[in-house]
Amino acid sequence: MQDNDLRRHQIRQNVNFEAPNHAGQPISKEVAGAWLIKAEQLAGVEKQKGSLWHAYRRGWATARKHMPDVDVAAAGGWSDLSSLKTCYQHADEATMFRVVSEPVQLREARS
Repeated sequence: MQDNDLRRHQIRQNVNFEAPNHAGQPISKEVAGAWLIKAEQLAGVEKQKGSLWHAYRRGWATARKHMPDVDVAAAGGWSDLSSLKTCYQHADEATMFRVVSEPVQLREARS
């Protein structure tokens, strides 16, 4: 990797939104929250129930239930799998339907 590519990769791993006037530094939670509120207003959507970001993180994590847990946790910034699984990934009707209607055929054990 070239130096610029490596730097961008490192920033992406550590900073979701870089502060416009402070290279490599994250924006504050207050700025991020204000951006989210403004985005909801511009999109004409109601504020989601729960905290400012929780509903969006829950939706993001639930939409990725079919992917490996460790990868979802790393990409989403969760430090442990237990909070991802208990607080953010929820059961949904479509996936539960697939669980009961799409069984995997197991091979018989050889004697």
